[in-house]
Amino acid sequence: MRVVTRRQSKRYSGHFYCAGYNLIEALVALLVLSLGMVGVASLLVNGMAASGTANLGSIAVTHAQTGVEMMRSNLQAYTGGWYDGSNTSSSATTVTTCSGNSGCTNAEQASNDYASWRERIASHLPAGVGFICMDSTPDDGQPGSLACDGNGNNVIKIFWRNARDTESLDNGDDFHRYAVVVNP
Repeated sequence: MRVVTRRQSKRYSGHFYCAGYNLIEALVALLVLSLGMVGVASLLVNGMAASGTANLGSIAVTHAQTGVEMMRSNLQAYTGGWYDGSNTSSSATTVTTCSGNSGCTNAEQASNDYASWRERIASHLPAGVGFICMDSTPDDGQPGSLACDGNGNNVIKIFWRNARDTESLDNGDDFHRYAVVVNP
């Protein structure tokens, strides 16, 4: 009679074979593969979120450049201070007689430009708002409190939330800001 030194195993062609060992090995391999796939999916989701945030930042930069060009095209209103938020209210309205640069004064053109610029920001950025003001410290403030001190150069400040945030900008501190100093 022969003594088997391992658990009751069957011997096939000179090798001992333990029943169920290949099944456990396959399940462990499947678990490792599943964890790898979850990691790849997580990277994909985070990459898409970062891409969306970068896209919104690019839109804000484009609107800031549009604001700079708007002021450069109407230098008399710029030097007269009509693009400063204290002279042009945040609820500036579009002047119907202004088409291009004809049919209205420089101040009316500035009001028209400012109102349409703010409307475009609100429509292109989630909870987006844009302001132009005189400020010596451009990288401060928040949507409800711009912190414009009335000194220094004109500054364009644009605020927005991420696309997945549903709150307005006044509810909390989670917003993005882009500020550019204007020297036409």
